[in-house]
Amino acid sequence: MNIREIAIFKNLTETELSYILEKLRIEEKIYKKDTNIFREGEISKDIYYLIKGSILVYKIDANGKRFIIKRFDKSEIFGEVYSYLGQAFDFSAVAETKSEILVLHDFRNLFNYQLPNTFLKSYINLLSKKCFQLSLNNQITSQSSLRNKIIKYLILNQNNSLVKMDYSREDWSDILATTRPSLSRELSNMVDDGLIKIKEKSIEIIDLDKLVEII
Repeated sequence: MNIREIAIFKNLTETELSYILEKLRIEEKIYKKDTNIFREGEISKDIYYLIKGSILVYKIDANGKRFIIKRFDKSEIFGEVYSYLGQAFDFSAVAETKSEILVLHDFRNLFNYQLPNTFLKSYINLLSKKCFQLSLNNQITSQSSLRNKIIKYLILNQNNSLVKMDYSREDWSDILATTRPSLSRELSNMVDDGLIKIKEKSIEIIDLDKLVEII
């Protein structure tokens, strides 16, 4: 693959890119379905870039309940914060499908060198976007009731009052930290209350302003 497809390398000059690549060991790896890329509690100096496939990032709580943090099936960097800090992962990542991943080994070591400002700005931009996304996720999970969690999720993910559902009910319940029966029951109640319509692969918001008022 072209290394410039990765956002933090995209705007570097050829000289800057060569300088950085000299200090990295890069490996393309294939992960079979259900293979862990890393596990909660592990420490890694590497960062990862999904080339092709689907990755599920999750954690298991003290009661054995799975909580989905994120799923992605488009090219994306992950693990960069923990690599830089040298901290143990507090979540796990598993290949949902056969996945091709670029591993940038010992990424943290890069910061022992004088790095181009272009690279540093791109890295800070990446971290800022991740922090913003985390803030959005926290807005969902911090809601006081299941209905409010559902509503916040729908509002943040709607496009013209339509929410495309890429998750199964089981996975969505894991995202909202609830059970599938509880989620299905509350969705049915919201349909009965005239707030939403449930379609095969999407949910239509009947009155967006009304949902906003609820939360």
